[in-house]
Amino acid sequence: MRQRAVAAWILACVMCWFGASALAAEALPLARNLAAAAEEAREKKIPVMIAFTTRVCPYCRIARRDHLEPMRASEKWRDKSIMLDMQLDRADALIDFEGKPTDVRSFARRHGVRSVPTIIVFDADGKPASMPLVGLMSGDFYGVYIEQAIESGLIKMRYPQPALSAP
Repeated sequence: MRQRAVAAWILACVMCWFGASALAAEALPLARNLAAAAEEAREKKIPVMIAFTTRVCPYCRIARRDHLEPMRASEKWRDKSIMLDMQLDRADALIDFEGKPTDVRSFARRHGVRSVPTIIVFDADGKPASMPLVGLMSGDFYGVYIEQAIESGLIKMRYPQPALSAP
């Protein structure tokens, strides 16, 4: 009887580990239509976070595997931003925030992305809502930097500043 209980416990632990691994391995969706993402962001009052990466960059792989994908799978962060991956070595077509056709490289150049990984959090109008995170930075604090950028975007989306008028 005790052996069965131990075997059941081990099996449950293995299943939980595989389940958690599957969640953590959930890839970020590729950016294809930012106008649609902006509409969703506007409805949910959350920012759009874009990770500018390449497929061959080892630092990009670490950023995705250790920070971005687990954050996207996390209940705490899943509904706080629309998280997208824009792989600059793919030359994919893209619909920008204004609904105009472009490609990922042109979009990245327009936003000053010169190295990868770079993370930019945008509001629903396609304006940066925080300072870009360029490079992988310290592994100990990188996740915190991403969280702060998303929080900054959340504040801008949920508490917009009224335009100042002249007296």
